[in-house]
Amino acid sequence: MRQIYVKEFGIMPGDEKETTLKLRKMLQEIQKEEKLEIRFEKGIYHFYPDYAGEKLLYISNHDEDTIKKVAFDLSGMKQVKISGTDTQFLFHTDILPFHIDRCREICIEGITIDYARTGYSEGKIVEVTDKKMLLEINREEYPYQVIHGNIFFEEENGIDELYCGCLEMDAKRCAPVWRGQDISFNRPYQSSYGAFFQEAGENLVEISLTGGQKFPETSKSGNILILRHHWRTHPCFYLTDSADVTLRHITIYHCTGMAVISQFTNNITIEQVDIRRHPVKKRMFTATADGFHFVYAGGKIQIKDCLVENQLDDPVNIHGIYGRIHKVLNKKEVIVELVEGMQKGVKLGQPGELFGIIDNRTMLEKERAEVCEVTMLNKDFQYIAFRDEMESLTQGFVVENKSYAPDVLIEGCTFRNNRARGLLLTTAGQVIVRKNRFETPGAAILIEGDSNYWFESGATKYILLEENEFINCAYVPQWGSAPIQVSPSAGIWEEGQRYHQYLEVRKNLFRCFDNRLVYAVNLETLIFQDNKIEKTDQFPPIAGEAFKLDGVLKFQTDYYG
Repeated sequence: MRQIYVKEFGIMPGDEKETTLKLRKMLQEIQKEEKLEIRFEKGIYHFYPDYAGEKLLYISNHDEDTIKKVAFDLSGMKQVKISGTDTQFLFHTDILPFHIDRCREICIEGITIDYARTGYSEGKIVEVTDKKMLLEINREEYPYQVIHGNIFFEEENGIDELYCGCLEMDAKRCAPVWRGQDISFNRPYQSSYGAFFQEAGENLVEISLTGGQKFPETSKSGNILILRHHWRTHPCFYLTDSADVTLRHITIYHCTGMAVISQFTNNITIEQVDIRRHPVKKRMFTATADGFHFVYAGGKIQIKDCLVENQLDDPVNIHGIYGRIHKVLNKKEVIVELVEGMQKGVKLGQPGELFGIIDNRTMLEKERAEVCEVTMLNKDFQYIAFRDEMESLTQGFVVENKSYAPDVLIEGCTFRNNRARGLLLTTAGQVIVRKNRFETPGAAILIEGDSNYWFESGATKYILLEENEFINCAYVPQWGSAPIQVSPSAGIWEEGQRYHQYLEVRKNLFRCFDNRLVYAVNLETLIFQDNKIEKTDQFPPIAGEAFKLDGVLKFQTDYYG
């Protein structure tokens, strides 16, 4: 493997905008070479968007902002390793750090990633009553302006209003508050608070509620309010149509999207990749969305020895996409709609792949066949032609690409203190979750699937949870009914048939502040054996029983509470 030192191309540590241009020229020069190691030496490298290449990208489960500037555009590269030694990459919004597209055998290791100006800000609650809250915001770290009763935050590329709401964090636990909730101000939906912002002194902002609502009872002085003013637009690593990708020995302090998002990529290994709080700046947040997110992955996903903490959505989400049949042209041809806004523009597959037709009411498969054409008409609709005639094509039913069902191994990781849930597992492959530690405010394990709202597929066949620790999980009810939750959204169940097939929970430690262990519906087999249950007094108990089951056909347990 030939080694290339980036200093040979004039890429040096330091704060200069030309670094992005030099990187772009280097990658263009070596783009067709294989068996390369690109080495970055010790230091802080700055990457600005000014001279970066632009690409039209529809990134699943992100807010639609389709023109992206990309720093490391690795499109089409094969057998390439990018490595650093005590190497820090500091990105300047808005820029996509890595796009791995149509690649084979890519390894990235030994780097630390942060942003010069974070996409979120935070403030300390100084005082709070039913109708008023006084926030202390470090104006130097998080520059802001109060204009016409609203607050705006200065970013490197402009100024943004507090669009995306807030999340209150317990200052002592550095985690979402017990029974907390998302808070938003002056947004066009019923649950949003009407509010007036005004300056109240140096680094102080007073929020006065203008409607009939009150601040949550969980709000306390001393807690930290994460202020979400940037849409989720730029993940750290965006993988598309690639295979055999390894991310190893990487630390991510922040990004303005998910840490890793992959689409239609096979064989992904994520090892010792930490999404962690900054050790000096002590920000309460890390990534602005999910940790590791996989849409129509294939082969095997391996996530090992990672710390994933304080990101603003789930640590891991593995799923496909249901496309809704908008119009049936004949027995072979349909127009399919991408309904969920964050899935717009994602092509559902390629000719030769196997698609299933799913009854959206029961979420059960009616039939399947190979597709011979998939054509994007625009970001909303795509034309799909099947090789054989289909008898169950029905407007309102959904299609699912069955050619992507990865096996999954998640081992030796810690997931803690983030917004929402833990692992969202919906793949028909074999799933093993072993020797991990969960401290999540919602369900630590969520096995769902939905064909009417989020349109995230699919049905699972085998999931094993063993030798994990579940520590005081599910303390925010809106994010989970129990530490382990199985809850596909099918409105109708067929006699003797279930959406999810097999879940085994064995040799785990549950340290719980109440009785709840498993909430499960629409599942064929649940085995819960050889687990250790310990009670804690971390939070007041939430009402519920150990096993809340509905429509579970077979249940075995040796725990009776």
